[in-house]
Amino acid sequence: MVRTVFLSLCLCVAALTSCTTDAYDKGEGEFSMMTAEMVDAHVGADKKVDFAVTDDGERLVPQKPFTISWITKGDTTYRALFYFNRTKNTQHQVEAVGMNRVGTLIPVVTDSLEDGVKTDPLYIESTWVGKSLRYLNLRIRLLTGVADDEEARHTLGLVADSLSENADGTRTVFLRLYHDQGGRPEYYSVTTYASIPLDSIRADSLRLTVNTYQGIMTKTVAVSPTPSASPPTHLPRRGE
Repeated sequence: MVRTVFLSLCLCVAALTSCTTDAYDKGEGEFSMMTAEMVDAHVGADKKVDFAVTDDGERLVPQKPFTISWITKGDTTYRALFYFNRTKNTQHQVEAVGMNRVGTLIPVVTDSLEDGVKTDPLYIESTWVGKSLRYLNLRIRLLTGVADDEEARHTLGLVADSLSENADGTRTVFLRLYHDQGGRPEYYSVTTYASIPLDSIRADSLRLTVNTYQGIMTKTVAVSPTPSASPPTHLPRRGE
């Protein structure tokens, strides 16, 4: 059940492509002026990215529309980390360098998890919300290695525990980051990203708890409730 709801990571694929080269280190090469932004990437009917919108609301248009192996559906939008070089042609036209897919985490309730909530430790390197206030982004570092089971995967997800009514009449939803190490050893680290769409939260704020190697981390973020968002069902009030 968990793997159909949450984000399973095949880390040999999901790990970000390294751009560390001699030319890059010296600031002289193809990647010396490269920028990376979290985006919503629009894909046309031909399964090519024709524009992307950053978390600060900037529209980026690649000089040449492009596609990637993980783009399997046209006329849709993918969450992604977009690598590009700015051009002198127009303000928003860019030269695409690469793009990695980013998983979006939507809250589910504990009752929907057959194996319970797993909170294996990981590292949270940074968290941020862009000017558009649409996503809480997580830069995550996982310890991993080659497992005997070739199907072993890290699995990330988001669990809604309870809802709190605050003294000022606002509501806070309490969330936990789900992480199943999946039987992978902890030999080396890889970095991945995940985004929590804030329009999926039916509350005025969220409080995220994460089990890290340094201890329990909490992050509180204000949210503008969206009436059309579907709240998790059977969510208990805080203290029940």
